[in-house]
Amino acid sequence: MAYRGLPKDFPESFVSRPDVIGLDSNVCFDRYSRYGPYGFDDSIGRTQVEWKNIKWGELQNQCLEQNQGRYRPEARNFANMTPGIEFNEELPATTSIHAESKRTNPSEPLVSYHSRTAVLIRGYEGYTYEENDIQAIRAMITELSLFSGGEYQVFLFVNIKSHDLAIFSDPELYKETLKQHVPEELRDIAILWSEAIFKSWYPNVTNWQVYWHQFMCVQWFSYTHPEFDYVWNWETDARYIGNHYHFFSRVADFAAKQPRKLLWERNKRYYLPAIHGNNYSAFVEDTNEKILDSFAKDKIPPPVWGPQPYPEAEPPQVPVGPTPPTTQEEDKFSWGVGEEADFITLLPMFDPRDTEWSYKDKIWNYVPGVHPEFTGDYPTDIHFKHPKFKELNRRVFINTVVRFSKGLLRAMHDENVVGRAMVAEMWPSTAALQHGLKAVYAPHPIWGDRHWDALYSDLIFNADDRVDGKWGEGRDSVYNHDREYNFQGWSWYYASKFPRILYRQWLGWRVKTHEFAQEERVVGEELGKGTGMCLPGMILHPVKRMAKDRESL
Repeated sequence: MAYRGLPKDFPESFVSRPDVIGLDSNVCFDRYSRYGPYGFDDSIGRTQVEWKNIKWGELQNQCLEQNQGRYRPEARNFANMTPGIEFNEELPATTSIHAESKRTNPSEPLVSYHSRTAVLIRGYEGYTYEENDIQAIRAMITELSLFSGGEYQVFLFVNIKSHDLAIFSDPELYKETLKQHVPEELRDIAILWSEAIFKSWYPNVTNWQVYWHQFMCVQWFSYTHPEFDYVWNWETDARYIGNHYHFFSRVADFAAKQPRKLLWERNKRYYLPAIHGNNYSAFVEDTNEKILDSFAKDKIPPPVWGPQPYPEAEPPQVPVGPTPPTTQEEDKFSWGVGEEADFITLLPMFDPRDTEWSYKDKIWNYVPGVHPEFTGDYPTDIHFKHPKFKELNRRVFINTVVRFSKGLLRAMHDENVVGRAMVAEMWPSTAALQHGLKAVYAPHPIWGDRHWDALYSDLIFNADDRVDGKWGEGRDSVYNHDREYNFQGWSWYYASKFPRILYRQWLGWRVKTHEFAQEERVVGEELGKGTGMCLPGMILHPVKRMAKDRESL
């Protein structure tokens, strides 16, 4: 349930606006309207539900079964919850929603199917599932899967860090491990995996640590679950205040509407309404003009048009994306409109080569045999680099809550098979760039914990070394380690403290804050009485350590 309208004087979002991606900008949610149906504060006398008796996996399967006619025949199967680790080169990779329309008889009308999307909530061995974590998962399953008639299916995707556990060859050990590390209520939506799988799948990469290669397991999931056209990678410490289906569907719709022309270049720039105005279309036109003007003056490379394979790759890369139907000059911003995105991020994508972003050279085997070497003395091989990396076109995105297409995951898999890889925040975006797949930054609204001067905020977050079109890509990049502190007051950034403070206050829970030059203090308790805060739909990350009594940051 949502309330119509926003609280008086509620601040405007700092980055973008809700209506840019199609979100409802005139509703808000308090903690009871958002989480009451999912068990929030049952102690106040609301109807008690025996949550441990709910079989969320079974409910999702029943929902799929009742709506199976909406999906292509290959997507109607129940998900395999104990997929094997055998590598089958012959597994078909192309059957997807992109090939959904078929004629079994030329006289019959085309058959059109809905796509299916898996949502992988990333857990790990030893994680403590707080009650609020579980309430958020209940909301995701209800709103994404049950509400949509099976368009989405939610999984708890659990990393078993004990690599020597033979869970994939011993069914009883698998069950025992599942029981040990996953709450009873969530066990029938959980899939266990381990880094140990990938040493045999991708031996040529030479490293399989999830810290560097977070998406090898997502590739494995997609490979063993071909019924899903798309996969969202989601974190246990992310929250959406609002209806999940509304958010996910609007993000996907926005991405599908974007033309490919100048898309990679537009993906770099933040839309800041305080300085760019409230007309997003005008902002896009201004961005396009700046890109084309800088290119005409030889200040930036030619805009991306079609696949960009690395010329020195060995074996050579064979792009899987489409060939442009015309030249970039002839295209009227029409190519790509209506095309589903292969990759969607919630923050910009940028070329890191001229920045001081910490992991820009974490690259495996693009130069054959050249890759980082991690040791006890040098756990991150901080000095690793190679002169050829300067010519290796690549893209970085921050925060790993992203959506993949099956085609992109298969391209990433094929690259890993021959040994090529990059650090997780650089890998899928670069694979999409090289293979000519559609990648889109979806500019959802982000709030700040304080007021920023409009011009100053643009100079910081869209820093460009005084070259239009190089937003975030120069020596003054906001993603440089010594400048990243600017994000600490954002509602969506992996290193920000604000999301947890705001979320706990919204829940009416105590939380410690420590403002610059001020004494540490506890806030939020006064909001535990009455209805408390009412917030618009917003996505928050990170909100770690969510036990009610854990007030410390």
